[in-house]
Amino acid sequence: MSDSNLKKIPLCVDLDGTLIKTDSLYELFLLLFKTNPLYCLIAISWLMKSKAHFKAEITKRVQLSAESLPYNQDVIDYIKAQDPQRKILLVTGSNKKVADSIAEYLGLFDEVIASDAQINLTGTNKRDHLAKRFADTGFEYIGNEKTDIPVWEVAKKVSVASQDNAFLKQVTSTFDDVEVFKLDKPSIKNYLKGMRLHQWVKNLLVFVPLFLDHRFNDGQAFVSVILTFFGLSILASFTYIINDLLDLESDRLNSYKRKRPFASGLISIKQAAIMMLVLFVLFVLIMTQLTPAVIMVLMIYLAATLSYSFYFKRVAMLDVTMLAGLFSLRIISGIVAIGSAWSFWLLAFSMFFFLSLAFAKRFSEVDNIRKEGREKAVGRGYSVVDLPMLNISGVASGYISILVVALYIDSEKVRQMYAHPEILWLICPPLLFWIGRIWLITGRGEMHEDPIVFAIKDKVSLFIVALCGAILLGATLYQG
Repeated sequence: MSDSNLKKIPLCVDLDGTLIKTDSLYELFLLLFKTNPLYCLIAISWLMKSKAHFKAEITKRVQLSAESLPYNQDVIDYIKAQDPQRKILLVTGSNKKVADSIAEYLGLFDEVIASDAQINLTGTNKRDHLAKRFADTGFEYIGNEKTDIPVWEVAKKVSVASQDNAFLKQVTSTFDDVEVFKLDKPSIKNYLKGMRLHQWVKNLLVFVPLFLDHRFNDGQAFVSVILTFFGLSILASFTYIINDLLDLESDRLNSYKRKRPFASGLISIKQAAIMMLVLFVLFVLIMTQLTPAVIMVLMIYLAATLSYSFYFKRVAMLDVTMLAGLFSLRIISGIVAIGSAWSFWLLAFSMFFFLSLAFAKRFSEVDNIRKEGREKAVGRGYSVVDLPMLNISGVASGYISILVVALYIDSEKVRQMYAHPEILWLICPPLLFWIGRIWLITGRGEMHEDPIVFAIKDKVSLFIVALCGAILLGATLYQG
């Protein structure tokens, strides 16, 4: 179709997967679930009545933030490039309340056609409505999935937005002169990033009790810890995905987190659900090889993580305490895996040390909010005025953790395990330096929003870890 003829026909734009890189219904359902998980049971009765009724009932209870949604910039640019006289319509199966809020935010549409409580405007319903409405002029339609094929069959101009190469090929071979808006397709690296594979380094804490007990030659204990490590890591990835899905809105308003695969729309909510199913199956397989005691600790970890995701992360101070507790649970899982005696000193160090890092994480997040000109973190219990408190609490917790190490070195247990326990005192100066440096960087606003990620990439941090490991090994081996 020539450009002059194209200007005369209305441009109809789909919403889900086309104008936005996500599905508004799935987003609304997640918000509903986050508000009250019991709504899921009630929602079944809504869906049994009709899908249109289901959508309408959800939109009565929760509302999407149009500002935070991941938009398809190519489609938006295409709309903006149209002749000012051309009629632009948002035509979607989403509920009209959702479509109206998005249209109002963008200011690009002359009209909105959407589902109501009676009619679900998708597939043949959308086709029949548009065919009747534009019987004289015809229309261009931008869609994204198989349910849009009936609409394209009656459209004068076909446009498609998708990340599915096979589907794009099907559409371009079926229809003539197709306008293609190719979306980025997630790679293996993106899926691994969605699982937060780099966070598995935290779970190396399960090995700490094994090494502190000097059970280097205990093959059975080593295998048990390895299985616990992978079980905990897979379970953690499962909960990370849940947390990210529940945090979509707040993550999209965060300058760093908005680039995450789920928040950016690169990995869809449906794909995330498949990832969770695969991880759950893998966890169950590993769980069959673990002892009941380890399984119980992992279930406590799961319950604590979900409690954090649904509620505790929104409560100031309680959130950082929970984060520190989750680190301690990793060490506890290692203790239980090898049947070791519980160490007061180790758990005390863990609580204060990781509490310091949790404060650093929150400080960085709130400081970034300050730089963006906002006063309060979305979905968190902190405001910019809390920065001094976060700083003081974090520094104090970090130095207390080193004090615990110093007291532990002077304990009876250490004197029994090491011929020269005084060598272990050499660990304290590097740790004091590291805590001070971490908070100096954090206070300057140069800290990554996840201190663990920072430490993994920071050469100085890696050197400190290696140095402390060498000192510990030296104290273990030196018998002179």
